[in-house]
Amino acid sequence: MSHNRIRMRHLRCFLAVARHGSATRAAEVLGTVQPSVSRSLREFEEEMGSPLFERTSTGLELNEAGRTLLSYVSAGLGQVDRGIETMRGQMGAQKVTAFAMPNVVRVVMPGAVRRFKSLYPEVDVELETVASGLLHHRLRDGDVDFGFGRITAAEKMAGLNFEHLYSEGLVFFARAGHPLAQRAGVKVAEIDGFPVILPSGGTIIRDEINRFVISQGVSGFSNMIETVCFEFSRNYLQASDAVVCLPLGAMRQEIAAGTVITLDVDAPQLMGAVGISNVAGRKLSAPAQLLIQMIRDEVVALGLS
Repeated sequence: MSHNRIRMRHLRCFLAVARHGSATRAAEVLGTVQPSVSRSLREFEEEMGSPLFERTSTGLELNEAGRTLLSYVSAGLGQVDRGIETMRGQMGAQKVTAFAMPNVVRVVMPGAVRRFKSLYPEVDVELETVASGLLHHRLRDGDVDFGFGRITAAEKMAGLNFEHLYSEGLVFFARAGHPLAQRAGVKVAEIDGFPVILPSGGTIIRDEINRFVISQGVSGFSNMIETVCFEFSRNYLQASDAVVCLPLGAMRQEIAAGTVITLDVDAPQLMGAVGISNVAGRKLSAPAQLLIQMIRDEVVALGLS
């Protein structure tokens, strides 16, 4: 018997038939048709490796194996139903507010929010994507339920929890056909020969980039544009020889389309942890907990973990 092949519909059909003694009546209660219930029941008995009912002239009656199983299924589904009812009651008409960095907004959040809204369309989801340097303030002030993105600096993490979901590098991007596109081992000093777009000062990413650039013997870029607006960075990149430094996920779609390339810059120190941040000891609302689980599921589904 493979437990992985037993579905919730099998259990609910079994329970309905056991209670009503008829596949027809069970179908009415479940809001489906009799052939569907009969098929699910047959599949369930095959998976269990034993008949569960006696077929009589008056309907279906549980046999000994069926009666044994019924006590477990009834208790288990009862707990599931009570849990769902409790969760729905807690969700109510609440709202969940997440502080999400631009790279995860593009890659992870669309799928995660889609999963969430398929279960609770009545719960509002608000995504804040302002400068990441404000995350610890927004969390501690209670303005957002949790943050999702790159881990902030250690000195700003006091009183915060961080759940690591995956690692992602900061990458130097340029348009396809850029003069540095075919160069191996591109140096920071060479990048400084072109306009450079960087996240605004005070953001998590900018602090990492600054430390890296200094470690490469360059005090700072001489021709620089600072912004947290991804749309500006992407469009400016396509229309110029500028170079932009962003998390890999921010340009994943453009790389796949072949319109953007990554420069061959050796920068292993620009790898960083991406995950969930929240205030230690502060209980998350039911909507926030569920959206976080949807984020975890989407990260796994995308193969990022």
